[in-house]
Amino acid sequence: MWMPLRITEAVEIARNRRAIRRIDRAYDVELAKAKTANDRENAENGRHWETSLHVDAIEAIKTRRLLRKANSLDVPYEYPSETSSIWERSRQLHTWHLTTIGYSEVRKAIRLERRDRRESAITWAGVIIGIIGSLTGLLSVWLSARGP
Repeated sequence: MWMPLRITEAVEIARNRRAIRRIDRAYDVELAKAKTANDRENAENGRHWETSLHVDAIEAIKTRRLLRKANSLDVPYEYPSETSSIWERSRQLHTWHLTTIGYSEVRKAIRLERRDRRESAITWAGVIIGIIGSLTGLLSVWLSARGP
């Protein structure tokens, strides 16, 4: 069954968040049963490792969504590399996703581009409305001068 991409992504994010909650609940029980500090540390490491897979999937979806917006607006952004401060590679999926800094930089660039386009459209709308008003005035003067 075909679903729009945005809905598919939202469903996938919700599925991953539910999986994270389920893993957290399971490890809460295991942490409560842990008797030594080593058992507790092993449980925390297991929880982190299992949830990081789902967190990486969520981050990859969010990055793809944001980059689609940037591409549709022709907003330039830095491509993934090991030396980049805005990109990081996930440990489990080995995919690239934006860091928090990168995510905010790309969003800021998208907002600026949208604002520039909106300002341009508002300027042209004012010009067009002025021309229509002038033509309407000229038409009324011409019709009144022409007589009945």
